[in-house]
Amino acid sequence: MAECFRLMQVERSRYELQAAILFERGSFSRQNGNYLLKYKIKEDRFVWHALPASATENSYSGEAPIPKSRTEQIEQLIEFFAQSEVGSISEGMPRDGSSRSV
Repeated sequence: MAECFRLMQVERSRYELQAAILFERGSFSRQNGNYLLKYKIKEDRFVWHALPASATENSYSGEAPIPKSRTEQIEQLIEFFAQSEVGSISEGMPRDGSSRSV
């Protein structure tokens, strides 16, 4: 959890840029270590998938409801990006319970 909060502060500018790209395109992906992180807006939810470079590693995914206001949406995405990165860094799921192994 501490790493997630650290990323939310340190990487905030990058996450805000990623949020703008996600809103504009409806999807976004980036490499994070051995994982390709893919983000999508799907109906009323933000969805992410962490796909490993190696077939021997687990893949992970998660989702969160999209808040109504744009400010809340951006804050949700900042947390969402941090959680997905923490999950791929630790090669496990984020600790908030919103994600599951696929």
